[in-house]
Amino acid sequence: MESSLTEAFRARLSQVGSPVMMTLYLFIRFEKKLDELFVKLGKLTEGFNVVIKDEQRQY
Repeated sequence: MESSLTEAFRARLSQVGSPVMMTLYLFIRFEKKLDELFVKLGKLTEGFNVVIKDEQRQY
């Protein structure tokens, strides 16, 4: 679904010009990468919490 929305968005933007279309396309890609980064940071935080709890139990 996301790719079809992106394709439709790209098709409409092609009418306003290449610079605008490219900027918005790159922004969408950047936003997707940010979402992936936040998911990975959440998993990393969970891992740190497990390690911290294990350390606290040992002492």
